[in-house]
Amino acid sequence: MPSFWQSFKEDKSGHFAVQFALLGLPLVIATTFVVDYASSDAEKVNVKSALDAAVIAAVNNNTLTLSQKEDYAKTHFIQNYSGKIDFELTPLATSSRVEMSAFGLAPVTVAETLGIKGIEIFEKSAAEQTSENVICVLSLAPSGEARISFSGRVKFNAPTCSVHANSTNPEAIWSSRGLVPTAKSFCATGGVSGNYQPYGKGDCAPVADPYVYTQAPAAGPCINLGAIVDIRSAVNTTTKGAGANPSTSKEVGGGNGGGGGGSIVENLTGSNVSLPPGTYCGGLTVDGQNVTFLPGNHIMLDGPLTFRNGAEAVADDVTFVMKGESSTLNIVSGAYVKVTAPGTGALAGLVFFQDVHHGSSDASAYPNGINYMASGGELNITGTAYFPTQTVEVAGQSVFGSNAPATSFIAYNVDFYGSPTINVSVDHQRAGLPPIMPRTEDGARLVE
Repeated sequence: MPSFWQSFKEDKSGHFAVQFALLGLPLVIATTFVVDYASSDAEKVNVKSALDAAVIAAVNNNTLTLSQKEDYAKTHFIQNYSGKIDFELTPLATSSRVEMSAFGLAPVTVAETLGIKGIEIFEKSAAEQTSENVICVLSLAPSGEARISFSGRVKFNAPTCSVHANSTNPEAIWSSRGLVPTAKSFCATGGVSGNYQPYGKGDCAPVADPYVYTQAPAAGPCINLGAIVDIRSAVNTTTKGAGANPSTSKEVGGGNGGGGGGSIVENLTGSNVSLPPGTYCGGLTVDGQNVTFLPGNHIMLDGPLTFRNGAEAVADDVTFVMKGESSTLNIVSGAYVKVTAPGTGALAGLVFFQDVHHGSSDASAYPNGINYMASGGELNITGTAYFPTQTVEVAGQSVFGSNAPATSFIAYNVDFYGSPTINVSVDHQRAGLPPIMPRTEDGARLVE
């Protein structure tokens, strides 16, 4: 027996099998854990992608409250995450930022026998709203369809600025079939109808009127055109200016325009005339060549400003202030008009300004008048055309704004039609104007 036990103790065959049996379970656990960890890394990519999409979608939807944005981010994540892990989502929304984190455990296989419940996964994403784009076409109407419209064969091109409608209607911005307007972006509180480059989107926050508190200058004494205009060219025409009776001359003095002596032969210019700033009672009709508006505020009181019959006019450092329900703009096709807003002062950047509070404290008392701009000749507006309760129509058969470095339209409705090429750009530094307002919140960028 002693020799048997001695030989058994010295016999080393079969030791590897015993050692392998003892080490087999840890080796299997380690191997499967490596596989589990690699799987969790792939899952992190899916989670981060779903988080990115969720925060961008939430920060871009400006029709929601902050708490609704947080719920929206959660819902969007769940809809876009294709895995089976139950994540704990923690969103946080502020006025211009949405962030959200996701925490969960990726399942393990054999490692669970050692008490390892799973591999922790923690990812976080954040998106901020961009507000760099200038809005160069803004409709202030809170409801109604086609508040900004593109029809006919118009070619709208605004690569440096954005188009925005406040209307909650699902077709707040509308373009006819076949047209593809181009801008930095197209955005509406409601929605858009038609094709755009880039695509138009809804669910945008309403944009506040940037000039709602801007005060217009008061009307002064009526300017006596008879003392300025070449009377020989004025009296030989039978067409009276806006607000004037065709068979009688317009007496000035008194009324809303204040006092003023003399008599206006008619509110109609001839050629080769320079018009000073001041109040033009009954409006003004420009019918001649080489007409210059001197710098300052030119107030159209209770009558339209009209350019007709191939009129040629230049207005640098000028704001046309429209006072009264009948004070609208009418630029007839064939006119050559170049107007530039002042770069400084209370009305800096404004080339046309509708005074909605003239004669009434309630802006809604004003009807929706029409301001018509035809581009049959050459029409360049540098600055903002502001008609908050009226419609702006841009039409014609030629090029509008080809040489204007910075153009903006803010109105109740804005309609582009006919077959002109509408070139709208924003370069306030080149134009010598303050930055055009307002700014759009039409996009987002990931910041985390």
